[in-house]
Amino acid sequence: MTPKRGADDKFSALNKALRGMFKSLQARPVPGHINSVVDQLDEGGDSQLKKSG
Repeated sequence: MTPKRGADDKFSALNKALRGMFKSLQARPVPGHINSVVDQLDEGGDSQLKKSG
């Protein structure tokens, strides 16, 4: 009896699909306005985000 085998196969297929999707997202360029928000968040939690026009 191997009821866990089906679950392992599903997990492995899902894991492979998610890794492929993540790699394709990493290859895409990040827009500048998102980089500026991330930079502001990295600077410190006390500073408020600036609204861009």
